[in-house]
Amino acid sequence: MNTKEKIIEVSILSFSQKSFEGTTLSEIAQMVGIQKPSMYNHFKSKNELYLVVAERIMSLLVEKMMVTSNQYEAEDIHTRLYLVLKHSCDFILNKQEGILYKRIMLFPPIDLKKEVKDIVERGDQEIASIISQLYIHGMNENRFRDISERTFSSAYFCLLDGLFTESFIYDDQDFHQRFEEAWSVFWHGIKKS
Repeated sequence: MNTKEKIIEVSILSFSQKSFEGTTLSEIAQMVGIQKPSMYNHFKSKNELYLVVAERIMSLLVEKMMVTSNQYEAEDIHTRLYLVLKHSCDFILNKQEGILYKRIMLFPPIDLKKEVKDIVERGDQEIASIISQLYIHGMNENRFRDISERTFSSAYFCLLDGLFTESFIYDDQDFHQRFEEAWSVFWHGIKKS
């Protein structure tokens, strides 16, 4: 792993544990094993580093969803849709990346709020593309009731965002039970009778 990648990996850990405000470039440099001035060979500022890390985290979530969707492409839509949702939640529950994802979504640094919002919106567009493929799969299987793609996408995003919120409140066992219950209601709401 090159120095720039080490800085990003250490920053994910530090930003997830201490937040943007609680992290210093000196601490990151020390954990990487370099001097603070060497950080500037790779990143102009802590703000730039944070935005690179935010892009990485958003890309990791999108990649997780895409890989899962592609991996289970041959499965029926119920299984495929369930696993994409489950693996998305597994990512959110991950100790470092998941915590940082939550921080990015809920508590972006004030000075970077617009830039972070742009990163999240780009990520959401990529996620919407994956959801669109899932919608087409379900319609091709004739498994969905007569709902528009927009309605399907809105419901899916609301389910994912709701589970995201639940992950703050409940321990793993309770969260997984609530996940299953919410999934059941979602599936019954979209499937043909």
